[in-house]
Amino acid sequence: DSSDFRLVDDDNFFGLAPNKAVGIKYHGGNLVCDKVIENNGKVQKLECHLDVSESRPKPKSYLSWVPSNGLTCEVRVYNPLFTVASVSGDGWEEELNPESEIVYKKAIIDPSGSDIIDGTTVSKWKSNPSFQFERMGYFVVDYETTYHKDSNPTGQIVLNRIVSLKEEITKQKLSQAEIEKLDDRRNQQKAQAEAKERRMQIDPVNYFKEWDEFKGKYSKYDDKGIPTHLADGTELAKSAMKKLVKEQQKHVKQQAAWNKSKK
Repeated sequence: DSSDFRLVDDDNFFGLAPNKAVGIKYHGGNLVCDKVIENNGKVQKLECHLDVSESRPKPKSYLSWVPSNGLTCEVRVYNPLFTVASVSGDGWEEELNPESEIVYKKAIIDPSGSDIIDGTTVSKWKSNPSFQFERMGYFVVDYETTYHKDSNPTGQIVLNRIVSLKEEITKQKLSQAEIEKLDDRRNQQKAQAEAKERRMQIDPVNYFKEWDEFKGKYSKYDDKGIPTHLADGTELAKSAMKKLVKEQQKHVKQQAAWNKSKK
């Protein structure tokens, strides 16, 4: 897959790079990258040759591969549901992991999977066949699968990951671009956490005066801190004020849960 190739090689990367050779598992010979075809800065295709000469050097690593007649399927990879170890009560929606489910619609697996995958026998009420994808983890056949190699060879194959592998979790040394992307994500999470802590310390009465989302939008408030007029003096409709009451109540609940989690 794409993670097995880099345009710039280094000593800690064991995948394929321009003019570099790697072994091919279960096949023999060294795969050598001769040419990289790009489109708008993205790698689209690699042109390679297979060195099967007796004098070829022993490769430092071997790549997994699938043949051109591999089976197309939908693969669902599941990750932690939340971005934090301990969920903070009513604020749980902000801590959901947007990548808790990643779906690969056009994954390709080895054609030998046809001997295991049978859509006529899968069921949501029993354990379905499972197997390992090298370097990726263990997967189970989903009950939405309709494929059968004889009666329905064009049917759908759906596979769900149930166990990760250590190799997939603790990946090889990251490239500089990958490190920068990871740092950006960590910085975003840190900024979000700091903003949440600051928001949780705002008294509900002052919520619409002090929180960034509402600051400067209103000019007058009732005795409970609910805005009654916009910044330009326009009086708010009762329906708009009711929505703000609910927003304040939500803040109160989240604040209570946050305070409880800190004890």
